Amino acid sequence: MKLFSKVSWLIFALIPSLDSAYADWSILTLNKDKTVNIWVESNSIQRRGDYVFAWIIYDRERPAADGAMSSKALNQYDCEEKRTRTWQQSFYSKSMAGGDRLPPKTLDQCEVSDSLEIKLDDKCLNPWLPIFDRTTGADILKALCVDKAI
Repeated sequence: MKLFSKVSWLIFALIPSLDSAYADWSILTLNKDKTVNIWVESNSIQRRGDYVFAWIIYDRERPAADGAMSSKALNQYDCEEKRTRTWQQSFYSKSMAGGDRLPPKTLDQCEVSDSLEIKLDDKCLNPWLPIFDRTTGADILKALCVDKAI
């Protein structure tokens, strides 16, 4: 019995350290027609001035026309100007960025690596896109820019 309790204690002592090695994806919002769950990797959120960087997964209820069930992206949000841009993005055949990685949508698209680090490469710089009120983008901005008045 003592051996079992020592082994149990050791297993439970190691669980927090094992958990920190895995990504912490939390539901952020749903798109307006409730067909895409939008997740954020909580540990990846970085604030730099008026900007917020975060890893996002768009998880679809049904496959897109190209067969993608999900995509993972490193996005930058401008809390003041209400705009966003994507630095890296990959599309996947299964839910939650699982299954096979699908071919990039454009030749200059920077693919996601296995790391969740916020690494910015000028060759991956995409143009800013506006975020309009009462959209899914506005919901994401509101959640990520919590310390800013939006």
